[in-house]
Amino acid sequence: MNRTVDDQNGDSVTGAMPSYLPDGGWAQGSQCMTCNIHPGLVDVSQAIEQTWHDSTYHPGQPDRVITVSFTGTAVYVYNLIANNVQYTTTLTNLSFSIDGTYIQQFTHAPDSNEAQILYSVAVFSHTGLSNQPHTLEIRANGPSASL
Repeated sequence: MNRTVDDQNGDSVTGAMPSYLPDGGWAQGSQCMTCNIHPGLVDVSQAIEQTWHDSTYHPGQPDRVITVSFTGTAVYVYNLIANNVQYTTTLTNLSFSIDGTYIQQFTHAPDSNEAQILYSVAVFSHTGLSNQPHTLEIRANGPSASL
């Protein structure tokens, strides 16, 4: 059985919510009219459950971290990617760990040949896990600013 863990509404079965660090370092994008990635730019109907969280990491600042707990044998992560938005950091550099073990990096550099916003981009998948509780960590960090 597949189920969705939404950024704002949590696990569709258990209601468990993702956590976001640092505190105060994230905005609920679908409600943020002062953010550069805002509902006037984003086709909200294409965002899963019409929500997204938004944060920009800058070197020297605390990492931006999302933590999600789940039970299962596989996990898939889909993001809304800001591709080419004027006056906005649109490099995306994310690392993914499961149960404290680094698995994979996802990087997307802005591409002027693509749309401003890319929807439901598969940024991570991992299968073959034992059917037990796991913790997924998504982290923005590194030598460059990352959205």
